[in-house]
Amino acid sequence: MLEMTKFTGTKTVKACPMSLGEAEKVLGRKIETSAVENREESEGYLVEYEDGYRSWSPKDVFDKHYHVSETHLNRMNIELQEVEKRYLDGRKFSFSQEFRKLSETKRKLLTS
Repeated sequence: MLEMTKFTGTKTVKACPMSLGEAEKVLGRKIETSAVENREESEGYLVEYEDGYRSWSPKDVFDKHYHVSETHLNRMNIELQEVEKRYLDGRKFSFSQEFRKLSETKRKLLTS
């Protein structure tokens, strides 16, 4: 079996709310997905990537990965949420068994 490596990336896309059925009409092609029972009532987004490619994404998947970034306040709120998450993850780690297993020097470097 292939050993896969985890990657994290950031994309900027344009999107508008649209059912899968509507998106298929706009795109002029059928989108294969097993996540949708009713193509006309499915909630999702027509998505356009920076290279012009267009596709459709289910609402729950899209909402998990993308946030409105039209204004500088939107972008600052995204950054704030990311920093808060990193802080909470670091704080949680500092009370973990993994943290206690680190050398005293490494613990001091991480907490200073």
